[in-house]
Amino acid sequence: MSPESTETHALRFYFSFRSPYSWLAFHRAQLAAARGGLELEYIPVFPPPDFPNDPARVPAKLAYIRHDVERLARAYGFGVKLPDELDCEWVKPHAAFLYALDRGCGPRFASVVYEARFSRGQALSDDAVIARCATEAGLADAAAVVAAQNEKALQERVVLGMIRGVQQDGLFGVPLFVWKGERFWGNDRVEWLLRRIDESRGVVVPDLLSAPLSPVHGMPG
Repeated sequence: MSPESTETHALRFYFSFRSPYSWLAFHRAQLAAARGGLELEYIPVFPPPDFPNDPARVPAKLAYIRHDVERLARAYGFGVKLPDELDCEWVKPHAAFLYALDRGCGPRFASVVYEARFSRGQALSDDAVIARCATEAGLADAAAVVAAQNEKALQERVVLGMIRGVQQDGLFGVPLFVWKGERFWGNDRVEWLLRRIDESRGVVVPDLLSAPLSPVHGMPG
C-alpha cells in the first residue's frame, strides 16, 4: 500500500487518560472510523509538567469542564463520578495501554480504564485499579499489566508518540483526530470529521450557509 493510500485509510487518534473529553470521544472515535472504513491508530499522550494550557490552572474553567463533561456523559448514557485525583505519573497508565494494545486488547483496556477514572472516580495511580481494569478487559495476566507501567521501552514509546504528535501533526491538546492531513481537535469536532468522511463517500452533507443550525454531517449511508 502506497503512503498516500495508507494516509487515506488511517485515522490517527491522540488521546489521554487525563482528559475527560478524550473519554467522551473514545467510543465515538471507533464509530467514526467504522463509518469511513478507516483503520484507527491509537496514540496515547499526556501533558508535560507545567503545561501552559492546563485548564486545571483556571478554577472557573475547571468548574465549567466538570459541569460540561457531566451533562455530555449522561447524554451518552455514561455513569459519571469524576475523580478527586487530577494527576498521577501519567506515563505509567499509558504504557500499560500500549502493553494491552500489543496483545490485541488496547481499545477494551482503555475503555475500562476510562470507566474506572470517570465513571467510578478511581485513581489511576493505584496499581490495584490498573490490575482490576486489566482483568475486566480480558487480559490474562493482570500483574504483567501493572508491571508494564514501569517498562522503559513502553514508556519511551509513549514519549515518542507525543513527539511525533507535536512534530508531525501539530499536537497541542486532546482528543485530536488527524485524517488525510486535516486536524479535528476536541470531542465536539467528531461531527466535522464525520462530515469529511461523508463527503469522501459521496454523501450529500447539509448546506450550513442556508441552514446554520443543521447537523454538520449527513445521514448514515
